Amino acid sequence: MSEDKDRVACLKRKRSILRTAVTNTVTKLEHELLETGHIDVDKLEEILEILVTKFESLKCIDNELEPLFGEIEFEEEYTKTEEYNDKVTLTKFRVNKRIRELNKNVSNFPANVSHDVEKINQVYQPNINIEENSVRIKLPKLCIPKFYGDVNQWLNFWNSFESAIHKNVHLNKIDKFNYLKSYLGGTALSTVDGFSISDSTYDAAINLLKERFAREDLLIQTHMSNILNIKPLKHSNDINAFRKFYDKVSMELRSLECLGLCIENISSVLCTTILKALPQDIS
Repeated sequence: MSEDKDRVACLKRKRSILRTAVTNTVTKLEHELLETGHIDVDKLEEILEILVTKFESLKCIDNELEPLFGEIEFEEEYTKTEEYNDKVTLTKFRVNKRIRELNKNVSNFPANVSHDVEKINQVYQPNINIEENSVRIKLPKLCIPKFYGDVNQWLNFWNSFESAIHKNVHLNKIDKFNYLKSYLGGTALSTVDGFSISDSTYDAAINLLKERFAREDLLIQTHMSNILNIKPLKHSNDINAFRKFYDKVSMELRSLECLGLCIENISSVLCTTILKALPQDIS
């Protein structure tokens, strides 16, 4: 019993340090977003990567602590954990939105734009013959989400990267590797950081990323856990909460379908989870 208490106390101390670090990083990002002058996009991305890394460590501690709480303190602890989840999620959304806005405001490339950039543009306009005097159609820039190592985000990242870069026949593998590293951060970037940039190492880097983050059994287990651990609803008249609940379950089910899982096979689990998540005051 004393060993359990010591373990809980130790984990709580670590959690307190990490929560402080997360709060301080969120404050830094909020300060950067309030800047009225020039905003350094690279600096925003660096601070955001620190936040993601710290938050991943915090979630690990929360997962270790959760089964150690008694019934009395569980609700209070769970509520506090969700407050941090919401805070970080909202901050990440705001920062990524601001980064997209800043990238849109970048000046257009000059007429003698590099050949590599022209080849990228061809991905989005494959059927348009670009001639010196032809009329060019400017399509919106494709935004590839940066991947920090969160298994939940792998499919979203890989589907975008694969269509825009990986399968782009106009790019050589060295260019693809450079683009790959620019769209990675955190543990994902650390996974391939030791590779020198070459044709052969690009394939090896892709294979290593897939082995670590794209294992089908791991992805299925992760998305199933997300459904089973979904936040319960508290009030039947909370329309926003119901909408978020529906969107969350739908997103996880779409991910499972993309992985080839037949939803009918988990229908009983899904029904049980939904019933448990419904508020007590619902008729």
